[in-house]
Amino acid sequence: MLKHSDPGLQEYEKSLLGDPDKDRQVYENTSPLKYIRDAKAPLLALQGENDIRVPKEEADQVVDILKREGRVVEVHYYAAEGQGFSKRENQIDAIQRTIAWFDRYLKPIKP
Repeated sequence: MLKHSDPGLQEYEKSLLGDPDKDRQVYENTSPLKYIRDAKAPLLALQGENDIRVPKEEADQVVDILKREGRVVEVHYYAAEGQGFSKRENQIDAIQRTIAWFDRYLKPIKP
């Protein structure tokens, strides 16, 4: 994440985790990528293409890993959106996708 984040966030991450070269083990041990293969639940990723907090490249890594592992993953990228969605039509679309996802994976199956 450090490679793709905006400079302000990079400095914040360094203040929490230390020098990325000297403290490499800390970065590796706290990386979600270390644990993502253990995920069992289906994943819905709704991502702004211009998100500077969670860059698209980071979401792509998670999606690619889980798909290679044969997990259920659905991703939708929103053009010209960042962290959270400012366009009303994208807000509505994200809510509709989330509801459909919950209906598909959380509702009990009726006999």
